[in-house]
Order: sequence, then structure tokens, then C-alpha cells
Amino acid sequence: MKKIGLTLSAFVLPLAISSAAIASSVEQTKGSYVDKFRQLEEALPTPNVYRSAAGEPGEKYWQQRVNYDIDVKLDEKKHRITGSQSIEYKNNSPHTLKYLWLQLDQNIFKSDSIAETTKTFKSTLESLPAQKPAKLSLGELRRQQFMSDNELGYTISGVKDDDGKELRVTVVDTLMRIDLNEPLKPGKEVEFSMNFAFNIVEEDAVGARSGYEHFEEDGNDIFLIAQWFPRLAAYTDYEAWTNKPFLGSGEFTLEFGDYDVEITVPADHIVSATGKLDNASKVLTSTQRKRLKQAETSKRPVFIVNAEEALENEKEGTDKTKTWHFKAENVRDFAWASSRKFMWDAKGYQQGGDVQPLVMAMSFFPKEGGELWEKYSTEAVVHTMEVYSKYSFDYPYPTAQSVNGPVGGMEYPMITFNGPRTKLQDDGTRTYSQAEKRFLLGVVIHEVGHIYFPMIVNSDERQWTWMDEGLNSFLDGVAGREWDPTIPWGVEPRDIVSYMKSEVQVPIMTQSDSVLRLGPNAYTKPAAALNILREVILGRDLFDFAFKEYAQRWKYKRPTPADFFRTMEEASGVDLDWFWRGWFYTTDHVDISLDKVY
Repeated sequence: MKKIGLTLSAFVLPLAISSAAIASSVEQTKGSYVDKFRQLEEALPTPNVYRSAAGEPGEKYWQQRVNYDIDVKLDEKKHRITGSQSIEYKNNSPHTLKYLWLQLDQNIFKSDSIAETTKTFKSTLESLPAQKPAKLSLGELRRQQFMSDNELGYTISGVKDDDGKELRVTVVDTLMRIDLNEPLKPGKEVEFSMNFAFNIVEEDAVGARSGYEHFEEDGNDIFLIAQWFPRLAAYTDYEAWTNKPFLGSGEFTLEFGDYDVEITVPADHIVSATGKLDNASKVLTSTQRKRLKQAETSKRPVFIVNAEEALENEKEGTDKTKTWHFKAENVRDFAWASSRKFMWDAKGYQQGGDVQPLVMAMSFFPKEGGELWEKYSTEAVVHTMEVYSKYSFDYPYPTAQSVNGPVGGMEYPMITFNGPRTKLQDDGTRTYSQAEKRFLLGVVIHEVGHIYFPMIVNSDERQWTWMDEGLNSFLDGVAGREWDPTIPWGVEPRDIVSYMKSEVQVPIMTQSDSVLRLGPNAYTKPAAALNILREVILGRDLFDFAFKEYAQRWKYKRPTPADFFRTMEEASGVDLDWFWRGWFYTTDHVDISLDKVY
């Protein structure tokens, strides 16, 4: 046989195992061998009564609970939110609390926020290794103009306890500390209230996770409202208060609770929100209510508000208002959307089981969404629940919604924001490309998948982006292939080749705001790792059993990376410490050369 030299590019073992790599990896007194297969326990937190060595919640596991009662009003002309809320906080921890921390996410848009003052520095880091200064684009100029022309961030007043006594508050960037008048002992509750207001950002100008979109041709807006009320930061057994500021990348660490929310909007608006509509007879017509009932058993989505009705709404506008009342149980957040432009379709999903047998899958979209949304959005919502429930648990909520707006893709309990649209042609018709169809399917599956991870399996997004984005990207790839195996879903090992060759890398186990190139680090690389774990190392049967065990153990609870790693090992019966170390704790690469073939 002809002698050949060949370099292998593979990702099964992300270990630097060539002799040169081993020799240079660690300087030691006696020898230079580094055991890439040593146990991971030295890097994992010590098991305790809260989190067991098996990766399960311990016998004394606890988490806090927060209930919200909110009244909010949308001022369409001023693009402003005003609201009031009362909050019930239950201290299930073994600690006495003297103060509470709340997240003020809207303060990220203030010119002196930490996020704004560090933006250029982060952009420069991501340009490594060239270390070229980040250039100021036209989009960034528009962003800065909008932010300088508008007063942004919260106005908060009237922070009082349930006896009407004022509570001292201290605002620290995107956080607010409330000093309690009396210490909150373990097992006790405290109630307090406040008023809040802020100007809504224009999403296209600022590039936010929510905001409004203005349509010049018809003079209307779509409002996607999220991170909109002061929310309790999480208090945990592993970190105490998770009071890191919101810098933009690290998302949200929140507590479960019940929500009672009244939303006042212009009377011709249609509202989509977390939870179940509690006053349909007051805000929907009898025809709309009949259609909604029909949709429960229909094989195809039924229009609750059809195209003609939405177009008619666009023409008018009104000074009158309606108040939509939503209730949501056992959720960690609340978001909503409102517009007179919305069409609305719905289809019942009968999933069986004893948790929530009927789920209303629904989509809200303007004429710009067109046939693309009519054909695929709600069906993709149903498909996602079918697949994710198979690999985790039954969908536990009464609604699952997809809303079209300016945000490319964002997720909240029971509601997601998704961006793809049709394009207007010269003859006035609308059409879409194969790429836009794939984008819609991919983003709806991904964002609805987030209702499972992390809206139910409640990982700490501020700390570990990969725990929700990576796991969800892996599973949305599974769901995507079940929809259409010919579509490239972007979560395979081949999709990270250029990233794995680059010098701009940090370990996956890096705090979210310190990650460089968040997309490949927190989404694609962990998804590719889990694909390899499922298809090559464990096999589907072992992997699927262990992954489902993880999902069911930590449903409505807050897992850490150690809980995931330990559960996957304990449930599969396979030692995977070498795999977690190589893929998640280092940037080691496969360094194997095939020098001779005889």
C-alpha cells in the first residue's frame, strides 16, 4: 500500500493527545503526563442536602416563590408603559433576609448603564486576535441617536409594604435593592407594592429583545412587551442573590409564581400574553369566541381574527380602551404583545396525559406575515410540543403562542416572539423564499422549545447561557429533522469547524457575559457535543433515557451544570467526566495525526 500522511479532523475526542500537546500542557516536577480522563469531581461543587451526588434535587432542596398582581396601561401615541404591581414574596430558604433584589432590565438603555459603557470594550475583545477597534456602523449611529433623543429607563415610585409604610430603595444600574422594614424569616412571606413607568424603545433602532415596530404605510405599531416590570432576582442555594447586572448577553434568572395581570390597550388592539385570557366575554366578540371554541377540535388552524378584519382594524384607530385580563399559574415570567394589525389563528393540541390535555397553539401576525405565517407558524408550534414532550415531559400550560414582530426570536412562558416575514412584490402580492420558510420553522421550533428549557427546567441564564441555548439548540435540531430531514438545522459538528479552528474561544463553562462569540460557544458547540454524545458515545437509547430523566427531575426547579453532568452519567451508567472536561471546561481540540499507513 502506498505510504500516505493524513491529518484527521474529528470531534469525538476534543482532547490534545499528541505527544507534543501533552508535553506542553502542564509543567510538572516529575514527568509531563496529563490525565485527560481524570475524574471531574475536583471541578464540581460538593454534593449536599440541596443537590445530590446523583444530580437530583436533595432532600432539603428549596427555591423561593413570587406572585405578582399587575395593572398596566399602554399609551400607544407616547409609546409608554405605566403600571402598578403588588408582589407577594415567600422565603422558602433557611436564611433570614434583610433586603430583596429586583431586576430593572429597562435601565440597560440608560446612557450611563454598565452595558452601554462597556459595549465598545466587548466588541473589541470579539475582534481578537486582530484586536482592531470596533467600527461605528450606521445602525449604531441610529441607535445612539434614538437613545439620546428619548428618556429611557424606569421611573419608580410608591414602594410600600402591605401596611402602607414606605420601603427604602437603592438602584444599582439594572438592579434595585429594597430594604425590608422587618427581616423576613424562613418560611414567612412579605407583600409590597410599587408604581413604575418607562418609554418603550423602538426595537429596530435599538436592537432590543422587545419594543415597538412602527409601520409608516399604515401608521400603526406592533408592541412586543417583555422585561417590562420590576422582577425579583432569584435567591439560590448556590449563589444567594443572583444580582449580576443585565449587560445584554446573560439573560434572566427568575423565580416561579402566579400572575394576575390586567392590560389596558386601545380598544381595537388584539393582545397575546403569557397565561389564559380570563375575560374573553368582555374583550372578544361573540364570533371570535365561537371561532376560538371551534379551533379546539379543528384539524387545521382556525382564524379568530382573519385577514380582512385585521386590515379593517388598521384603517381606524380609537381613543377608547379595553382591559384584557390574563392569569398564569406557576410561571417564571410574563410577556405580552399588542397591535391592531394582528391576525390571530389557533388550533387545539390534544396531547393526552393528565397534566394539560388540551393546549391552544396560537399565532398572531400582521399582513406582512402573510401566507408564510398562515401555513406554518401554528403548525410548527404544535410540532414542537409533540417532539419536546416525547424527550422531556408533557407541555403543562394551557397556551403556546407565536407572535410576529420586530424581534428575531425571543421566548417567555407560553409566548414567543418570532421575526420572519413575507416580502412585498411589485404587483402588490407577497411571497417568501425557501430561506424565509426555513427561518420561520427554525425560529418557532427553537423559541417554543425554550418554553421547556429554561421556562420550566429553570436554569440560570445569567450565569450559564449554554444550559438553555445549547440544550435547546440540540433538541430543536431533533425536532427540526423530524419536520424535514433535508433542512440543514445548524447543530452538527461540521457547523462548528471554523469556530473550533479560530483563536477567539473560551470554554463553554464561561459566565454568559464573558463569552466571546456567543452563538457558536453557547448554542452550536454544546448542541454539537450533545449530538455526538447521543449518536456516537452513548447511543440514542441511553442518551434519551438520561436526558428525559434530567428534564423530569428538574421540571419547575433550578438545575446547575453539575446537576446536568451528574444526571447524564448516573442515568446512563457511563463515565463521561472526560467528555464534560474536554468539551465544556476547556478549548482543547482533537490533535491526532495519521503518519503512516502500510
